[in-house]
Amino acid sequence: MGFVSTILGFCGFGVGISLGLVIGYYLFIYFQPCDVKDPVIRPLVERDAKSLQQILSEIPLWIKCPDYDRVDWLNKFLEYMWPYLDKAICRTAKNIATPIIAEQIPKYKIDSVEFETLTLGSLPPTFQGMKVYVTDEKELIMEPSLKWAGNPNVTVAVKAFGLKATVQVVDLQVFAAPRITLKPLVPSFPCFAKILVSLMEKVGYASGTCFKSRFYMFGAKEKNNKQNFHGQTVVSCFLGYMVGIFHLFD
Repeated sequence: MGFVSTILGFCGFGVGISLGLVIGYYLFIYFQPCDVKDPVIRPLVERDAKSLQQILSEIPLWIKCPDYDRVDWLNKFLEYMWPYLDKAICRTAKNIATPIIAEQIPKYKIDSVEFETLTLGSLPPTFQGMKVYVTDEKELIMEPSLKWAGNPNVTVAVKAFGLKATVQVVDLQVFAAPRITLKPLVPSFPCFAKILVSLMEKVGYASGTCFKSRFYMFGAKEKNNKQNFHGQTVVSCFLGYMVGIFHLFD
């Protein structure tokens, strides 16, 4: 019995070492955060007929619908200001999220949650057009069409029970069509008392997620063994309903 126990002990030791090496490799080496690079933007004249047909549905609304106006000046403004807006938005988001995270992590026995990387990328959101309604009321109604196919790099590191898991969000896409109503119009600056915001279409988003360790989001599908991509339509229950009212005057 002693000889058999010794043999089984050696076998268990060998299996444990091998299994530990494999798990360690996948946890700390194989699943590394993805490198985020600036995409190559090609003009339409360089695309073939097949690729042009695929992006036909993505043409701006001001081309398809005469009711929508072209707002290239606003897109140019966002393009020039985006590097500064990126830093300002990320700094504000981090300052708001840090105390909230510090307050919540003790409830879940988590040691720390830190932002290793936080940037919205080099591609700004674009307005595909804007529709303005003319009414007899003292109000101004606008419906902008917003699309953002960005290349952000948001890396969050979670430490708990001596382990570290890193989650990275890349390739974020957001589509929204809000209705902005300024009412009532008043003779005092800024010339309107309230801002009402409602959603006229479903807000959709899609994002890619990279995991350094073997922690997968529910519903995510594995892609190339290193990057997960998942899409979802959200806020459908708020379709056509008011989602924000901002009072400027009583």
